[in-house]
Amino acid sequence: MRRALPRRRLLQLAGAAGLGLCLSPRTAHADTKSRVVAEIDRDRVEVGEAFELTVQVDSEGERGSEVPEPVLPDLAALGLQVVGMPATYRSTSSSFSFATGRGSTMTTRTTLTSVYTLVASKPGRFELPVHIMEGKTKVTPPRIPAVEVTGQAAPTEPIPAAADGPTEPQGDIFLWTRLDKPTVFVGEQLTYTLEIYERLPFLQIQLRQLPGFQDFWSEELPQGQMRQAVVGNTAYRVHPGLRRALFPQRAGTLTLSPAEVGIGMRRRITGRPVTVEVKPLPAGAPAGFSPNNVGVYSIRAQADRTNIKVGEPFTLTIAIQGTGNIRVIDPGSWPEMPGLRRYEPKIETDVTTGAQLGGERRYAFLVIPERGGQLTVPPHTFHYFDPATASYQTATSAPIELTVAGDPNAAPTPTTDAPPPPTAAEEEGILAPIVEPATLPRATPSPSWLTPSRWGWGMAGAPVLLALGTAATALWRRFGPDESSRVAAARAAKQRELLAQAERGLASGEGFYPALAQLLQAAAVERAGPEGEGLPRHTLLALLARKGVSSADCDRLRDLLDRCDAARFGARGESASEREAALRTARELLASPTALKPGSSARTPS
Repeated sequence: MRRALPRRRLLQLAGAAGLGLCLSPRTAHADTKSRVVAEIDRDRVEVGEAFELTVQVDSEGERGSEVPEPVLPDLAALGLQVVGMPATYRSTSSSFSFATGRGSTMTTRTTLTSVYTLVASKPGRFELPVHIMEGKTKVTPPRIPAVEVTGQAAPTEPIPAAADGPTEPQGDIFLWTRLDKPTVFVGEQLTYTLEIYERLPFLQIQLRQLPGFQDFWSEELPQGQMRQAVVGNTAYRVHPGLRRALFPQRAGTLTLSPAEVGIGMRRRITGRPVTVEVKPLPAGAPAGFSPNNVGVYSIRAQADRTNIKVGEPFTLTIAIQGTGNIRVIDPGSWPEMPGLRRYEPKIETDVTTGAQLGGERRYAFLVIPERGGQLTVPPHTFHYFDPATASYQTATSAPIELTVAGDPNAAPTPTTDAPPPPTAAEEEGILAPIVEPATLPRATPSPSWLTPSRWGWGMAGAPVLLALGTAATALWRRFGPDESSRVAAARAAKQRELLAQAERGLASGEGFYPALAQLLQAAAVERAGPEGEGLPRHTLLALLARKGVSSADCDRLRDLLDRCDAARFGARGESASEREAALRTARELLASPTALKPGSSARTPS
């Protein structure tokens, strides 16, 4: 019995191991099997109409593996376009199978579904041979989907530009492009209009692709109104698409690519490309002429005052106005102004849009007279090309006479500060005679203030003073103002100092505007909080509006800061009464709870 026990245990262990081997999942590799199915939601569509292609790939194997991506045919060759990104869905499931003597097997099945939105651009019957690659094996679906496209393909050959509307109906909806003239010069305005002709009411008409304006400078123009039109014998509603002012940048036959509109989610309509002939500018241009100066323009010159003093600045404004591409005109070289020092201009442009693009471009110069007498601002000439007459024209401003008080023979003021030459007395002081020490006066030294008794009292009282100082410091830290109160007090002191500096400059104007600008800027940043540090002016004003400062106070603050800049860096001159009004407005802003008063509660505007 004692010898049979080990043999019985051995049989029990062998049986348990065999059972565990049968129940354990298999680890042998099995071949992955993939299948693909392709379907379309409709087998008959019209040109420009969208349909959906659904491709489902099933991959099955004992281990989870990557599902092969579907391979589409050459859709461009079939006249099909994919709209947007495909929608993809992925699902995974697992199952176990048991076999006698083989154990359990885990099978993983992964399904990848891809949905493509396709738009047909030409008629015909087209098959869509979708497939997948499993290694080097090509797997095809059991059925190849095919679609039949009816209708007519959108014409791709460009046509010459026309200002008139269509003469023949082109279905229930189509695009039409108008150009106000078929031939223009380089830089001449060409008005582009896109219209949508609709016979039946369609919903959700939207511009999906803008036309191409290569080799053109483009500016937006106001759109027109919807109107009714009859093409042939068919009534259409005409929707305004877009209007652009185009300025060709080179000569030759230029092509404008067509626009595309979408009707809901299923249909696309494409226009037709158009061409325009662009002629180069003729010969005989004046010296220094810029090809950007095409249009009809006039020019004027104006000084903010004509009675001034030597060294007193004034503002000279040259304004060019008219029709054309006003943003890019070149004024040319500015004339010399004897007796006057001129700085770089500040440029402003006002654009007006209507039937023609135009507006006004202003150049504001800071000018300082360097001598007295009668001085003249010479006229400025501006050369431009008039496309209506196909000729070069010249606009000239009128001269401006200035009366300058001061010495007519004064030398020009140097641009840099130079030290004055030494006087004769200073030159003599440089080489003063040597003084002998024996000739210097003698003085009896005074007795020392620190006596032995004072030294003793000082050493005895030093510990007492130290203890009192320590106690006072502790009391101050406990009951005195905190850090925020000290910062607020320092800020208020700085504000009072700047107000006092501005008040001292009321009469003469010296230092008034720098102090006022620094005061308002610091108050605005304090009101905006930490996020207002380092912001440009327009962003800081927008932040103040969000912090609860009223729009009227924001406007007053902007006007005051602009006036300060104009007086500090420009030629703006103000009287004492105007400075008093500016300081009064600044005090109102600093004291108003809805403006820049410190500690104002931030509230969100409704």
